[in-house]
Amino acid sequence: MSAQTLFEQLRQELGLSDFPADNVMLTGRDPVYPTPFCIGEAAAAILALQGVMLNVLSQLLPMQQIAVDCRSAAASTHAVAFQRQNGHNWQYNDPDYPTTDFYRTGDDRFIFLHGGYPKLRDGILDILNVPNNRKRIAGAVAGWSAEYLEATLADAGLCAAVARTHEEWLTHPQGRAVSREPLITLTRLSDSGPRPKQYGRERILQSLRVLDFTHVIAGPTATRGLAQMGAEVLHISSPSRPRILPFDVDTNHGKRNAYLDLTTAADRRTAAQLIRTSDVFVQSYRPGALARYGLSVPEMVQLNPHLIAVNLNCYGHSGPWKSRPGFEQLAQTVTGMAMAQRENGIPQLGPTYPNDYLTGYLATLGVLMALERQRREGGAWQVDVSLCRTATWLQQQGSLNHWQTTEPVDETWVTRCMATETGPFGELQYFNTALELDRTPLRFTSPAMPLGSRLPVWTD
Repeated sequence: MSAQTLFEQLRQELGLSDFPADNVMLTGRDPVYPTPFCIGEAAAAILALQGVMLNVLSQLLPMQQIAVDCRSAAASTHAVAFQRQNGHNWQYNDPDYPTTDFYRTGDDRFIFLHGGYPKLRDGILDILNVPNNRKRIAGAVAGWSAEYLEATLADAGLCAAVARTHEEWLTHPQGRAVSREPLITLTRLSDSGPRPKQYGRERILQSLRVLDFTHVIAGPTATRGLAQMGAEVLHISSPSRPRILPFDVDTNHGKRNAYLDLTTAADRRTAAQLIRTSDVFVQSYRPGALARYGLSVPEMVQLNPHLIAVNLNCYGHSGPWKSRPGFEQLAQTVTGMAMAQRENGIPQLGPTYPNDYLTGYLATLGVLMALERQRREGGAWQVDVSLCRTATWLQQQGSLNHWQTTEPVDETWVTRCMATETGPFGELQYFNTALELDRTPLRFTSPAMPLGSRLPVWTD
């Protein structure tokens, strides 16, 4: 399949066929990385559709040209790896993190444990009753059946997934539920009338206020894209939440970063006031996590009947696992990607983070689609995307041949997308975007800032 074919299929699937796309140019093809999935073509198709929707919103005439190369788009699904601080690589992986890996179970299957944060790590070790030692963890996991350990950890609010084939996933109750969900779900939530909005000629989303309650990769990638398009993005995080600094920096260009502690009444009031004055609210915590603090979608729409509320999660928005916490690695594992990439019978994760980045791109696209619907029809809107739905869609595009012998990516397709900024982290080189627009190029207006470095207020 070519990128152009996938673009046309996705355009039709998302109901965007009526919008002009003669000005789109897609080049290159997969495989770009050693993976059987067309991650470059998929990323290119989604990014190109973002460009189409920006043309629709801005009503630029003549329409600007949109170009994406699949090689650059594939590289964008591993953007954090290209980040440089004052010319030096930024280490972003612990070289040995025993609670985040595949282990063989007693029934000769594999399970991926995800203890990427201290609370998750300690919870896994408590249930296995072992110290943080790879050999001891392997011995303990070997005493469990795969699905029983998966369920036990999930019941404790922890993260793990049994390695399933794609066929097993499609027959699993959660896989069946996810397969029925649209790739991007748009739901109208209120009857408020159309609200005129001024879009910029150079920074198209310059009048948009985006309240960002996201963490790690997929959610922050969605709001990073909106910031590149001109939106004012206020990123809110907890002062007590653990973080992975390189990911936080790479996804926080162009954003204001503030702390709120939602366990306090004062900060909950601040959050409510920010929602009243927001255009878009994006969250990527486990379903129901923010509802404990009065921030469920229905409660937010009561505060703001024009809000666009975006939800990103791991396992989908319906089905028995919809409330389980999860990450990119679990989406690859449970949906069949890891089994398709297995070596010597052992499941393997891909060389990039396709579900995180593609889901983030889909969320950005969903916001643009909702803005267009809102301009015509009014209303508050909900946008739902998930890592497992993205992973399912990606595998539906088929498997590539000869992917194991793919040559290393040509650095030209990375360097052409790099940008440099100077700020509190020194001189940062970072992957900007693979989406090229000839009249409104995507860029940031401020450097990445430390979390909590600003007050939780809008700029004006």
